[in-house]
Amino acid sequence: METIEECVAAALASMSAEARARFVLNPLTTMRTDLGLKVAAADHLTEKRADGGACDGLSFPKDGVILYAPTSHSRRENFTLAHELGHWLVEQVSEIFDWLFSQTAPAKALETLCDRIAQRLLLAESAVDRVVAGGPVRAQQVVDLYHATQASIPACAIALAARLPGLGAIVVVDAPTNLDIDDDLGMGFAAIGSENRGVVRYASIRPDPHRGWPKVFPWPGQAVPAGHPLRHLLSAGQTPPSQLPAGGAGGLRTLQQRSFWATPRRERATFYLDAVAISPRRAIGVFADTDLWGSERFHPTERRDFDQRPEQEITCCGQTRKVRGYPHDPCGQIHCPTCGKCRCDRRDDELVLCQGG
Repeated sequence: METIEECVAAALASMSAEARARFVLNPLTTMRTDLGLKVAAADHLTEKRADGGACDGLSFPKDGVILYAPTSHSRRENFTLAHELGHWLVEQVSEIFDWLFSQTAPAKALETLCDRIAQRLLLAESAVDRVVAGGPVRAQQVVDLYHATQASIPACAIALAARLPGLGAIVVVDAPTNLDIDDDLGMGFAAIGSENRGVVRYASIRPDPHRGWPKVFPWPGQAVPAGHPLRHLLSAGQTPPSQLPAGGAGGLRTLQQRSFWATPRRERATFYLDAVAISPRRAIGVFADTDLWGSERFHPTERRDFDQRPEQEITCCGQTRKVRGYPHDPCGQIHCPTCGKCRCDRRDDELVLCQGG
């Protein structure tokens, strides 16, 4: 498998079409009855995914156990269940782990993969087609898709990020303090009195189709960089989330311009940005490596850094496959993603075996 889309398709293929159809109507019953999983509500679950998963759940795939924090709003709960089911489905397809181990950040890639699986389980592609309508992806379309379906904001962002033609991301940005839960969106909602500084609450990344993951991209928990246009949108919205209009009505503030992103390590990269303020302290932004919206007249060519680890074909653990990583200097071979050994390690194992024989 070479792409995240292939991994999503392989994971979903391990679930029958009938079970997938029933999951949309009743996730809990489907997981328990069709798949034989042990799924239980955990009222005091406080587990937070360090790698940015947008759900309130915890799974133990090898044991077939899934815990989730029940919420009064079904959109959020359904996304949590679908995401955790994604972890279990990934566990059923060993080939997916080859792809994961070849990624720059396997843990983040796994969370992104499970988010994509959750989106496919909950949101029909036909609904996305109607919202996009052949045009470029825009931030307002996340709101429109939310109103047109029963999917959560993260699921809508994931579906639309997959429609970006190249490298990009869709992010949900909040002010970082005084968070209350807004059931309609199923995510933290920052009060008006919060500090005028943003934090990424959720991000769905679309890696470059050919060069993979960039070194600089927005990720949950990162602060919005100083001087970034999204900071100016955080206090511009005028409508509470529960009364959020579709189609851009209600005086919501938008922007389109050449922008950037910067990591906590101060690495910086240029992006084009389409964004909308959807509440007094929340904004949604679409990042793209090209100007999808014709917002600028001048488009300077800038270098973008990607994962440059070399790729190599190795034979180990009964398989011959291509892996990405840095070769071990003495033998020149990349370590096997399954056993973690290079040619030197395997040779040493053979020597130990002979001496002990």
